[in-house]
Parts: sequence; structure tokens; C-alpha cells
Amino acid sequence: MKTNWQIKKLGEVCEIKPPKKEARDRLNDDDIVSFVPMEDLGILTKNFIATKERPLKEVSGSYTYFSDNDVLLAKITPCFENGKIGIARNLKNGIGFGSSEYIIFRSRGEVIPDYLYYYLARDQFRQDGKKAMTGAVGHKRVPKDFIENQKIPYPNSLPEQQRIVAILEEAFAAIATAKEKTEKNLQNARELFASYLQSVFANPGDGWEEKTLGECFKLKSGDNITSKMMIENGKYPVYGGNGIAGMYNKFNLSGSNVIVGRVGALCGNVRHIEEAIWLTDNGFKITDCKYDFDNAFLAYLLNLKNLRNYARQAAQPVISNSSLEEVLLQFPKSLKDQKSIVTKLDALSAETKKLEAIYRQKLADLDELKKSVLQKAFTGQLTMEN
Repeated sequence: MKTNWQIKKLGEVCEIKPPKKEARDRLNDDDIVSFVPMEDLGILTKNFIATKERPLKEVSGSYTYFSDNDVLLAKITPCFENGKIGIARNLKNGIGFGSSEYIIFRSRGEVIPDYLYYYLARDQFRQDGKKAMTGAVGHKRVPKDFIENQKIPYPNSLPEQQRIVAILEEAFAAIATAKEKTEKNLQNARELFASYLQSVFANPGDGWEEKTLGECFKLKSGDNITSKMMIENGKYPVYGGNGIAGMYNKFNLSGSNVIVGRVGALCGNVRHIEEAIWLTDNGFKITDCKYDFDNAFLAYLLNLKNLRNYARQAAQPVISNSSLEEVLLQFPKSLKDQKSIVTKLDALSAETKKLEAIYRQKLADLDELKKSVLQKAFTGQLTMEN
């Protein structure tokens, strides 16, 4: 720790949960104050906007009190883990009330609110708080003693704290810009492949057929298997409606096949499988083909058709032979032409995946950079140079 820094408990540098009596002493019952329900407190949003207002008498009973420059932190799961935190500013009459699930931090003057916000916004703080949570499942909360006993390092100089905050905000703005550009590049890479795939089937040439799905083949369900029957270290993957659901020591499908998710949030997803698997009754396999299909080509074609759109919207989305039989399919009759298309699509898909991997790694690196900058901020290592 650098000189002119010290470490104290949050309970020493902050008043936690200021008394409501302050609001009643300052205002009349009919005076208007800001009201901030949990949904209005942003995720890692330093300066949230309080848009709702209520008379003091309507909120001073069961809601949590705070005033301008107090830091609000959600204490209940999953809001705490998600990073619901912000600084109260520009409140109506300088006073606000909100969820009973807020912890309110008011600096006693040794730390500025912005510095305190960034300390509480760290991933490590949330990870430690999650481990300390108590209460029933779904209603776990960060305990008071965990909050009060957390130790915050800080420079004695308030201008030095302001300087650190300024560096953090400049760095985070640059990181946010870089992430936005990277996410756009990632989206563009995906759209490039989707656009090319669309163009292949939008311009059929000579020797192409247009038939309904029902004229081309049938869909047949796999075989039931319960989760208890699955084996953690089984030999063969078990495919259900949403992909791999587990492992099993038997298979009911082998070789080159096209399978389609039948039930679930991802029903209609299409996969070309070239290994032995167990297909459950939540998935379809393609049978009784009336035309020659290259299975890799068929998987591309069916994915383009977005079969999920034809699901029956019940408690669980479901597709069936009857819901899909009128879907129009355009395809070249020649297997050679189908394979030629697959070769081009596979090559572009491989390049797209490489780009996606690069952009995802860059996003991960930017997240790590943000953590590193925060770590330096609270160990006295943050300067304009680093």
C-alpha cells in the first residue's frame, strides 16, 4: 500500500442505512420525493435517473430512504450478483425512497461517492458477497456484517480520489467504445454468413426442384430416455430437443444423419450428425426421403427455413410433421451440385467461426482489462501512465 493511503471498514467510512427521520425533519408529508423501485436501478450504472415521484407520506413507511450522493446497492439475489448499483443524484427535493432490498451507503467524508461506487462495483466484491449470502433459495441476501466489515483502501486526499475516478472513467469509456466496435464486428461476421446462405437459395439455377417438406421426407421421433437412465461418463451423446442432454452407453442412430429438435426453446434447430448417438423422443430424425439429399446440404437448407417459426406455442414449443409439411424447400436435384454448395458454405462457415472466436476473445480481453484497471485503482497503482 502506498504512503498517504489507509484501509478502513465500510462501516467506519460510511453511514449505512441513514435514518428516515432525516426526511421527515426536512419535508412535510405532502412534499414530493423521488421513488426508485428495483427495476429502475441500473446494472453497473453509476448515475441512474430517478423518473418516478411520490408524496413523502406514501413512501416513508416501508421503503428505504436515501438522499443525494448516497450510493444504492441491491442486497438480494440475483440483483446483487447482477451488479445493481448506482449513485443517487438530482433527486426531487434531494430525497428518495426505494426498494427495501437496497443497502444505502453515505460517506462520512473520507471517501467521495464515486470512489465508493467503483469499489462496490468490482467483480471481486460481488463474488465475495455471493459466498457470504444467507437465507432461503431465491431470497438470499448479503448479510449486514459482511457489508460493514468489508475493508476499503483509499488515499487520504480527496483530490487524489477524484483523480483516480477520472482515470477510471476515461479508461472505461475507451473500453466501452472498443467493446461496442468488437460486438458490431462479431454481428457483421455472423450476418455475412447468413446473407451468403440466403443468397445461395434465393437464386436457384437450372436443375433445381421446389417441393414441400412433406413431399421430400418424413420426420420420426427418437426413443424415450429419462435423465436417471443417462450415464455421466457414457460412450454416446444423448440428443434431445435443445441439443446434447447427457451421455448413454447405447446408441439408436449412427452414420450420417440430419436431426431436428422437436420440443423446447430451441425446437427446430437442425444438425448434421456423423457419429453414433442416442436420439430421444424430443428430437426428430429424417426418414423416407423421396429425393436424393446430401445430409450436410439438407442441414443448411432446413436451418435457413427457421423451423422454430412453425412451432405450436404451448407450454413448451413443439413442431410436428403436420406443422412442417407445407414448408417449401428449393434444392438442386444433383447430389454433385449439393456437395459443391456445401463445400463453399463450409469454407465460409469456418472463416466466420475463426472471426467470431477472435472477436469473442477480444471481448473477454476487454473485460479482463477492466478488472485489471479496477485492481490497480484500489492498490495505489493507477497513474496516468499505466
